Amino acid sequence: MDSFFSIGSIFLVVTILIVIVAVQQFQQNAQYREIQDRLREIRHAEMLEQQSLALRSERSAVLDPINVLEASLQSKGLNSLTADELAFVDNAKRRVKVINDTLIGNRQWMGAPFDLEWHEFLDRIPIIRKAYLAANFSDAPVLVDPSVAAGGITTPNLTSFSGPSAPMAPPTSGS
Repeated sequence: MDSFFSIGSIFLVVTILIVIVAVQQFQQNAQYREIQDRLREIRHAEMLEQQSLALRSERSAVLDPINVLEASLQSKGLNSLTADELAFVDNAKRRVKVINDTLIGNRQWMGAPFDLEWHEFLDRIPIIRKAYLAANFSDAPVLVDPSVAAGGITTPNLTSFSGPSAPMAPPTSGS
């Protein structure tokens, strides 16, 4: 009976050790999962921050030529834009709006003075603002897209935005 008690006590100690090791392993796995989740959140936040920096850089690359155009118009004393310059400003407007919408969608929008909406930026360049608004609200003939005239609804493809692109070069003025 003495050997039965010895074997039983050894079996009980081994069982207790196995249970202790299993509980510790379970706790370590839970802590490891929590650490992995926190690291994943940190990596995601870093990725969003890097993407927002790239978007802000691209927006600067889009807006810098507009500032140069404003300065050249001011130095030449001109108050109007050519058709190429109007198209250039309109293209910049569309690109800035896509970038701003992406920043807002990623919850990376910081607001003024770091992030400006197009109309806020346009307020800072008075010559281009005046000429651009005059051209957009003039009595120029409106070209109608046949698909819209036929009743079809078209929307711009904003899903093709793939991040930073090459900076736009300002159009050369014939003046």
